[in-house]
Amino acid sequence: MAYTITITNNSPQALAFVEYVKTLSFVKFTETQSKEKASAKAKAKAGLAKPEPRVYNEQQKKFKKMLIEGLNAVEEHKKGTGKFQSLEEVLKEL
Repeated sequence: MAYTITITNNSPQALAFVEYVKTLSFVKFTETQSKEKASAKAKAKAGLAKPEPRVYNEQQKKFKKMLIEGLNAVEEHKKGTGKFQSLEEVLKEL
């Protein structure tokens, strides 16, 4: 009966497990180096790959544009170059 166990972590617990398995009389131990390339997800998690650009639908694009305009207005107001409407002015428009 043959089983293959892959240890994917070099944590102290994983290394201790490997050492324990080596001591068992019925276990044949063979150490191999992984030649597989890391998946795109693992690379992205490690910060090695650029994530794919997000695709927005029309509603999301409109919201993003509106949000950016609002944030720019706040920055202008903070700098003193822009002015917000007063509550009275906003209510008059309604």
